[in-house]
Amino acid sequence: MSVNLTFAVIHQLVKEPRERLMPSVIVEDVLDCSLDTVDTLVKDVIKLYGTRDNNAVFGTFGSADEVGAFPRHFETFLNENHTAESFLSLTKNAMRSLEIKSRDVNFASGGYLLFSLYETGGQQFLIVAMIKQKEGLQLDENLVPIGIIELDLNKLHQAAKINFSKYAQYQNAGEEEQQELSYLSFVSPKSNQSASGYFIKALGCSKGIAASTATSGCISGITSFFQSKNELRESKSEAKKDVITYLRGCVSEDRQATIGDVVGSVRPCYPSSYDEEDKVVLDNELTALLNSDEYQVPSAFVVHESTVNKKARIKVKSDNWQAQLEKSALGETSDAEIHFDRENRKLTFNRLSNEAINTITDRLRD
Repeated sequence: MSVNLTFAVIHQLVKEPRERLMPSVIVEDVLDCSLDTVDTLVKDVIKLYGTRDNNAVFGTFGSADEVGAFPRHFETFLNENHTAESFLSLTKNAMRSLEIKSRDVNFASGGYLLFSLYETGGQQFLIVAMIKQKEGLQLDENLVPIGIIELDLNKLHQAAKINFSKYAQYQNAGEEEQQELSYLSFVSPKSNQSASGYFIKALGCSKGIAASTATSGCISGITSFFQSKNELRESKSEAKKDVITYLRGCVSEDRQATIGDVVGSVRPCYPSSYDEEDKVVLDNELTALLNSDEYQVPSAFVVHESTVNKKARIKVKSDNWQAQLEKSALGETSDAEIHFDRENRKLTFNRLSNEAINTITDRLRD
C-alpha cells in the first residue's frame, strides 16, 4: 500500500541518562518530503511499525486528569487547516510535553524525534518516533537527513501513531461503543519501560483495547491473511479452526493469548514444501497484519469467549427446529460432518456420536 507524505520534521530532545535536560533543538521549517533521504527514513519507520519486534499496543488518550496538554493540541490541529505552520506548532507542543515528562526521569535519554503527517489506504495518520542511532543518521545543521549509514531500525525505541479516521469515529460514538474502539497505538521496549515511559506519558497515550475487539481482529486477520495468498487459500478453514482451538485453550486455562502463539497456532497450515526461511517470512507478514490498525491485535490480550463462539458458530432455525453449529463442521460435500445441500435444501448430519444417537432415541420414545 502506497504512503504519501504530507509533512515531516525532526527535532532533537537533548538528554543523557543521569544528566539534566538540556535545551532541545527545535527547527523552524518542515522537511522537503521529495528528498530521497527524507522519504526513505519516514517510510522505513512506518514500515517497521507493528512488525514482529515492534508490536504496537492499542488505546486512546487518557482521561483529562491523567494526561498533559498534547491531546488538546492534537484536537486543535485536527480542526484547523493542515498547513506546514500548524503541523510545526503541533510538533513543538509535543516537544514541550516530552521535555516536561523526561526532566525528572533519571535514566531517561533523548534522541531525534521524527514527526510525520501522511496518508495511506485513504486514511490520514500522525506518527512520532524516537530515533537513537545517532551514528547511523547523518543530519545537517537544520536536522535535515543527508545520509543514512547503517541505520539499525530493526527495533523502534519509542513510537506512537494516531489514526485520524478512527479518532473521529471514536469522538462521534456513544459511551458503550467507545469501549470497543481505539485510535492510537504505541511501541515501547519492555526492557526499558521505566526509562522510556515518559514518551508515552508525554503524548497522553493510555493503553487498553476491548478483549472482544482483539479477539475478533485475531480471527478475522487470520482468515483474511490465508484468503489473500494463493498458496494458503485452501488452508483457510483449517487455519481458522486451529486459531479458534488455541483461543479456546486460553479461555479454559485462564491465560492471555499472545500474538506469537496465535501465529504459531496456524503454522501447520503453511505449505509443507516451504522451508523454515519461507515460513519465517509468512510469520512476519502475518504478525504485521494482525498488529495493524485494521485488526488491532496487541502482543498479548485476554480472550473474549463470547466473541470466539460468535466467530466459530452459526445459528440456524426453521419453523419446527433450531440448531447452533460449529462453522468448521459445515461443508458442501457429502463427506462433511454436516453436509449442506443447497440445491436440494437439505442439511445432513453425518458421523453422529453415540451420545447424540442415544439422546435422540430416548426423546423419540417419549
